[in-house]
Amino acid sequence: MSVDEYVATHTSGQGFDIVYDTVGGATLDASFAAVRRYTGHALSCLGWGSHALAPLSFRGATYSGVFTLLPLLTGAGRAHHGEILARAAALAEAGKLRPLLNERTFSTAEIDAAHALVASGSLGKVVVEI
Repeated sequence: MSVDEYVATHTSGQGFDIVYDTVGGATLDASFAAVRRYTGHALSCLGWGSHALAPLSFRGATYSGVFTLLPLLTGAGRAHHGEILARAAALAEAGKLRPLLNERTFSTAEIDAAHALVASGSLGKVVVEI
């Protein structure tokens, strides 16, 4: 399914309020095309590289890059990041966060196939049941 098809199916073509990228590369570029106009925000913990920001500009959307290891490496802002994680956990527990999962679930015997799916640019998080 293309990004446009996914956005049409799940947001009636309006785009998502927040898109959090944990893969980078082409997935981050696709995130730029999936955010809502004027209020959407894309963020990534793997946002290094060369990316065209035009899709964000055309939507009037915003982007943030987050170096998630910085507080662990330096200690700076560690308490603040703990507060952020606590708020995210509360949202998850309240059912307000909906992760995008790939339609297929793998067993440990299928780990090679799961990795190949991720490497191919699969849509959603790939689950391996242990």
